[in-house]
Amino acid sequence: MRSILYIVIFGLALLAVSGSLSAQGLNIGPLDSEFQAHMAAAQQAQQAQDYATAEKEYLALLKLDPGFAEIHMNLGLIYQLQGRDVDAIRQFRAALKLKPSLTGANFFLGVNYCRKGDGAAAIPHLKAAAAQNPQQVEILSWLATAQDLAGQRRAEVATLNRALELKPRNIDLLYLLGQAYERLGKQQVAGLKRSAPNSVRAEQLVAESYAASNEWPSAVIHFQNALAKHPDFPGLHVQLGEVYLRAGRLKQATAEFESELKQNPNNLRATVRRGEAKLLRGEIKDALQDWNQALAADAAQVKRILGISETGFGDAALEQLPDALHSRLDEAASAIKDDPSPAASLAVAFIASQKNQPGATISTLEQRSSPDGCLQSNINKLIESQRYSKVAACLSREPAMRIPPDLQLRVASALAQAGDYESALKMLDSLPPSQRQGPEAAYWRAKCFEKLATAAYLRLYQADPNSYRVHELLGDLAATRSDDAKAIEEYRAALALNSTAPNLHYNLGHLLWKGLSVPEARVELEAELKINPSHAGALHDLGNTYLLEHQPEVGLPYLKRAEVAEPNDPDIHRDLGTAYFQLKDYNKAEAEYKLALANDQDGSVHYKLAKVYQLLGKRAEADREFAIYTAMNQETHSKLEQRGRRLADIERPAE
Repeated sequence: MRSILYIVIFGLALLAVSGSLSAQGLNIGPLDSEFQAHMAAAQQAQQAQDYATAEKEYLALLKLDPGFAEIHMNLGLIYQLQGRDVDAIRQFRAALKLKPSLTGANFFLGVNYCRKGDGAAAIPHLKAAAAQNPQQVEILSWLATAQDLAGQRRAEVATLNRALELKPRNIDLLYLLGQAYERLGKQQVAGLKRSAPNSVRAEQLVAESYAASNEWPSAVIHFQNALAKHPDFPGLHVQLGEVYLRAGRLKQATAEFESELKQNPNNLRATVRRGEAKLLRGEIKDALQDWNQALAADAAQVKRILGISETGFGDAALEQLPDALHSRLDEAASAIKDDPSPAASLAVAFIASQKNQPGATISTLEQRSSPDGCLQSNINKLIESQRYSKVAACLSREPAMRIPPDLQLRVASALAQAGDYESALKMLDSLPPSQRQGPEAAYWRAKCFEKLATAAYLRLYQADPNSYRVHELLGDLAATRSDDAKAIEEYRAALALNSTAPNLHYNLGHLLWKGLSVPEARVELEAELKINPSHAGALHDLGNTYLLEHQPEVGLPYLKRAEVAEPNDPDIHRDLGTAYFQLKDYNKAEAEYKLALANDQDGSVHYKLAKVYQLLGKRAEADREFAIYTAMNQETHSKLEQRGRRLADIERPAE
């Protein structure tokens, strides 16, 4: 569950979404002056943050007119500011019973449901508030929060994009949009692993994740695994070659590009990458020949492959060559400085982008305005030759073009590779039912969502590169790469700029706990719980710090609260089992360990359960669990040893 994203300042929000109260137009007869006096006193007390007096005055007003919806709403607000959530919710409901369209009551009630983690209950109220105030970004932000809590990912993205139309440079909205796209991508990956765990696409996604994290030896292993499943699968050799290229293994990279071109001589990506490898190897003439051929086919796609059209925080970060190869770039630049060919201009732009030199011009490489005719019969030919940007251009000029069902998946993949991710997703959503949930569709959806997340983060970086959200993002990326020291540095930098931002204290505390800096971790985790008392991750980690010190009586309440927030998390059940084990409550430990078995990767939970059975005198059950543990543990160690040997072979210096 995502933490609550904004701290609502209810007094300001009230003015923003509900307007001021007045007794104008009320038929209250002789009590008019008394009503006005209570109203003035209530508003004065509210502004002075004298909530007890304000409550008293609003209750007096309700005695005079119990049907005044706005008074119920303001009384609910006073309760909210005092932390009396139950009373606040009751008053907001009373206000809406009298006036269902009351924006403020809908908004506050929706926020309360979000704070309780009930996104489904919050959504209708926040939608009603947004309908009455469509220009209020705060309402849309909370609606997106509710949709996230309810698991409505695509709706959340749509809401965040609506909000960004109003505030295009809002760093919080941009960060959350990137996060939403990331979760959508992970959802597709998880679904693919469940439905087709042994498929080439599932293995390919694992390889790509390692490549994106610069863990190139692990990426090589998984690309090799994918090729072992399907040696002729299109694109795998070129992706493996790209990994070798980024690692500076030019000979191995070139061999993979050649293998791809043997399968498909029209593979544009393999041709471009082979040219890049040749350029770095000093084979300038052959490199320019490859690039001239590629440019003639699809200049825009060539630039996309080389990362020239990406700047700043985007895909170009993944296209950077190791510093050790920069001297070869200098040699290549010297060799082509007087060459007027398009390929040489491309090489100049490529070298400039690799060396972060500003002002490199690539205007001579722009796509000609009159590509091949956009007849339906030509689309398949364009896809075959991987001229993907021309496919996208055709479909943008002919949006009504009917794509046959048997070609839709290939068109979607072409659009994705051309960078038109929204159109690709629409095409994937329109696939025939038999293909819509298949591995191919899941793979391309995952890729589209990943790229849209990157685009959102690029917009964030461009909006404010020194913001706390950029530091948070850099911390997230470092944590993904297991660079904990860098992640801690970035999270601390983010907290220095915004100490009340949700999740930051947790992210920092989690890494400190991971490094067993227990006192420091507790400070951060407790700070997170002050912002969001229901943060499952903070509750889980904090509970575990006490289990480490064999204080289960202190840790157990935190773990129970974590279970309420995330009842289906097997890791929480595992640690609840450990808490009960330390408390010698073996029956409860048994129940929790059984719930945790679903996520046991190495047999460790089976071992814990076996120990419980021993202490309960269930010898047969204990023997069974020990046997399962032994088998799983041996298999895990065997796989680790095999992986270690493969990594050593891959990392061995090239001849």
